[in-house]
Amino acid sequence: MSEPVVRDDFSRAEAVGGLVWLSVGAAVSVLLEVVYLNATVFGVPFPASVVIAALFNSVLTRTARLWTANPAVALIPLAVWLACLFVLMFTVPAAGAMLAPANVLTVALLLAGVAGGVWPLAQRK
Repeated sequence: MSEPVVRDDFSRAEAVGGLVWLSVGAAVSVLLEVVYLNATVFGVPFPASVVIAALFNSVLTRTARLWTANPAVALIPLAVWLACLFVLMFTVPAAGAMLAPANVLTVALLLAGVAGGVWPLAQRK
C-alpha cells in the first residue's frame, strides 16, 4: 500500500480562504443545530444536533489543521461556532425572537460542540 500524500504547497491566501470557508460552515452548522435542537421523532425528543455538533466541529478542526500547524489558528472555526451560538442565545432573544431554548439541551449543545472542536487537538502528539 502507498502512503497518503499530504499537500503542503499552498499559498497563505489559499489557507486563509480555506479557513474562511470552514468558518462559514461553522456558522451555518450552529444555526441548523440550534433550529433542530428541540426536534422530536414520533413525539419523543430526539436531540441529534448535540451529537452532530460534536462530530462536525471535530471535522472542522481536523480540516483546519490541514491548512495550519498553529493550534490557535486551527480553532478559528470553533471560535466562529461559539460566537454564533452566543449571538443566538443572547442577542437574538433581546430582539424578541428566541431560537436557542433556555434548557439543558442548549448547555449540552455548547459542551458537545466545544468538546468536538478541541478533541482533535488533544489527540495530536
